[in-house]
Amino acid sequence: MSGRLITLLPALVLVLCYLMTAPDQAPAYMAQWTSEVRRNVPVPPSQFASALARFVIFRRAAPFRATLLEGNSNQGTGSALLNFFRRMADSSWSVGLHESRYAYDLIESIHVWALCLFFGLAVMFDLRLLGWTMRSVPVSEVARRLLPWTAVGFVVMVISGALLFSAIPLRSFQNIFFRTKMILLMVAGINVLIFHSGVYRRVISWDLDLTPPRAARVAGALSLVLWVAIVLSGRMIAYNWFDCDRQPQPAIINFLTSCVPTEAEH
Repeated sequence: MSGRLITLLPALVLVLCYLMTAPDQAPAYMAQWTSEVRRNVPVPPSQFASALARFVIFRRAAPFRATLLEGNSNQGTGSALLNFFRRMADSSWSVGLHESRYAYDLIESIHVWALCLFFGLAVMFDLRLLGWTMRSVPVSEVARRLLPWTAVGFVVMVISGALLFSAIPLRSFQNIFFRTKMILLMVAGINVLIFHSGVYRRVISWDLDLTPPRAARVAGALSLVLWVAIVLSGRMIAYNWFDCDRQPQPAIINFLTSCVPTEAEH
């Protein structure tokens, strides 16, 4: 019975995510700081190319003020990164994906579904490490059934997330929630590495224990906390509470987001 439940879990997670996912307007999330008005992308003449263009090209958007990099006298690594992401934001790929009629929404939906798949299975494994569920199922069996699907969800999530970032690179890079999410992702990755290179190597000695050893329980609890925080941070990226154009902001926020407001905004 437990084996069948584990096998059906990915499908159940996807169905739940589909029912919970609804179209949502997030203008702040779609906003991108560029130093010029959005360019018109010519529509190719062929029928196939025209159909492709309709898939990619979105309606013309209003320009968004770029108030951060002007007058920046710091020429260190932070400034170089900002200039790099500003050039990326002005690229035809970024503008085309950002203003796409269907592509951006489709990629975002795939990202959310992959996140649901990964998060749901990771939570199930973490709960087993804590000894709170599937206690009669060996930990190695739970890992064997869940981790391959977890890896699939993670890969799809990373690829779709990178595409979303490339659509709005400057705004994302300077978003405090995005930076928090990246830091938490690194910590979560370190936690996984320590778990699999440490206590999980000796899983044969505690595989059938109703309550795994303390190191495994700590890894599971930390994973749960980190991924809840990662999902929350990712959702908060859509809100522009601390965006650089909303000045004045506290000095600590401007520092953490590499914002350099102009004199007129002080």
